[in-house]
Amino acid sequence: MPKRKIKEEKPKKRLGKKEVLIVPIIMGGATLAALLIATISPPPNPADVCLRNHNIETFQLFPRVEVFVDAQPMQLPADLGHQPKEGQECMRPLHVDQVGNDIHIEYIRPVKLSMVDFMRIYSYDNSTITVVNNSTGTDVEQVVTLDDYDIQYSYFSEENRFTQVPDVASVPPFTKEMVVRMELTRK
Repeated sequence: MPKRKIKEEKPKKRLGKKEVLIVPIIMGGATLAALLIATISPPPNPADVCLRNHNIETFQLFPRVEVFVDAQPMQLPADLGHQPKEGQECMRPLHVDQVGNDIHIEYIRPVKLSMVDFMRIYSYDNSTITVVNNSTGTDVEQVVTLDDYDIQYSYFSEENRFTQVPDVASVPPFTKEMVVRMELTRK
């Protein structure tokens, strides 16, 4: 009977310098590429994003924007922040849920949206806004041409009074219970 050859175990091959360094070099290159891509193409402005669903995002604020036209209180229209984008239905992170003065800000993470963002959505043509007049008990929409009015912005501050600011960019970012006043006076 022939003797069976016993296989000898070969000693394990030791990793050389190249093999040891390949994985960290690849990981470092991938990290560097991700940082470069993030720097070159930053995330979109939250005010320009369309929400997929309503009331599901983790970050939600409900500030108030009061609009006065010639000292008459007006309300915000129900479609504010629900304008189509590229032919598709689009609900912006800054929108209203119903006719009134409360705006709803929702997003996947905390964001700082301000009156500048609000006005970009509210007056998307940069010349008119739509207000709802409820002085007769029924909601009547009116289109207001901004060039015909002087606009004064103010916000309710820690001093427990409305603090006037020179322009829309001077209003601080929205907070949970912030109240902003926008007074339009005919020129």
